[in-house]
Amino acid sequence: MIRSVSFRNKGQKIIGVLHVPDRLSTREKAPGVVMFHGFTGHKAEAHRFFVQVANALCNEGYVVLRFDFRCSGDSEGEFEDMTVPGEVSDAKKSMTFLGRQKSINRARIGVIGLSMGGRVASILASKDKRVKFVVLYSAALSPLKKRFMQGMTEEALKRLDRGEAIPINNGWYLKKPFFATADKTVPLRVMHKIKTPVLIVHGDGDMVVPIDDAHKGYEAIKTNHPRNELYIVKGGDHTFQKREHTHEVSRKTLEWLRSLALR
Repeated sequence: MIRSVSFRNKGQKIIGVLHVPDRLSTREKAPGVVMFHGFTGHKAEAHRFFVQVANALCNEGYVVLRFDFRCSGDSEGEFEDMTVPGEVSDAKKSMTFLGRQKSINRARIGVIGLSMGGRVASILASKDKRVKFVVLYSAALSPLKKRFMQGMTEEALKRLDRGEAIPINNGWYLKKPFFATADKTVPLRVMHKIKTPVLIVHGDGDMVVPIDDAHKGYEAIKTNHPRNELYIVKGGDHTFQKREHTHEVSRKTLEWLRSLALR
């Protein structure tokens, strides 16, 4: 069963989709997964990547929540007001929302994050003990501020100081709070605190987030849990656009989750 859901954070409505296994009995408690989309992304993600992964997880017996961060997709707020700490705050609320579902085993809720969503997932997992497992797809784990501000003109800086939004690419605009807080928490500096199992998946053809992020992230957590793993998709791009790569990522995610014996 798939149904539309909503919850609120800081006075704004967050829109999501909940996947519940059809065969789940009324008394049964299932493990859950919350999915965090990427920068300028949404709850379905590129080429409906999140939909496909969510369906695969649901067929495996997981209750899955996909949602749009505030300022993205169908949720309230304007994208220009988006910040990474704001998305981490939304992520916390999403864990609370999923944990309140009658069909959920609260002791077995994990997160999946893509790109910027992977940044959010790793930050959340480093400090929220409710997160019991983590899957990171093409996660942005290194400092971001310098990268985003590279080549920024003096006029653009002045506009930011005046509280204006400036264009970044493809019709998207951002304000100063995004740049000021982008590296408030850098995942590579806090991932050593994640004690739950982590699967890092990255394509060696990713032209958006360097694969070096994945290697450094794995180095930070590899001895924290025996199930921690780095998996490289040969030829995979940032969102695993080729059908065979999408299937490979879904298959690997399911195999890894089975190894955790959550069901």
